[in-house]
Amino acid sequence: MKNKKILFGISGSFCNHAAILIELKKLCINNEVQVVVSENVYHMNTRYHGANLFIEEIEACTKNKVWYTLVEVEKIGPLKSFDVFLIVPCTSTVVSKLKNGIYDHPITLAAKAMIRNQKNVVLAIASNDFLGIGGSNLFTLMNYKNIYVVPFYQDDYILKPNSLVSDFTLLEECAKLAMTHVQMQPMLLVKELL
Repeated sequence: MKNKKILFGISGSFCNHAAILIELKKLCINNEVQVVVSENVYHMNTRYHGANLFIEEIEACTKNKVWYTLVEVEKIGPLKSFDVFLIVPCTSTVVSKLKNGIYDHPITLAAKAMIRNQKNVVLAIASNDFLGIGGSNLFTLMNYKNIYVVPFYQDDYILKPNSLVSDFTLLEECAKLAMTHVQMQPMLLVKELL
């Protein structure tokens, strides 16, 4: 993609943040990117990274301050300036809130604003529960207008049999297709366990 204005949402699933940072950096080369994170991502230090360091890396890449409050995100609707919204990783909690119209979270409020503006939202999922109780929300949401999903696979069917993760390397290609109202196929991938 080139010369697009991309909204990029980062929710939990902290173990995937290093991988999505690689994809974010690729998008920043030829596009203007504004990142929205959940308050947990903005404030929590985890075993994977310190919050401050992660936010600094994002801001260095995008050259924009990260948005993490409802007040900051509320302006997305009236601005009408973004071409597509990528939620990477998109957790079961975010999917559940979107499916049920709950907009008390920076990322879900941003998605609501984008859909209001007839723009597409691309979900790159990651959760240990998408083949469990979280699956009903995901598979319902996948049928909604303006929602597209990055193809996914079971990341560890032996130790985490309900877990699904999108192939983050397909993010840019999936976003390009979504902007033409096409869902990337096949959606179900097979990955070998290492």
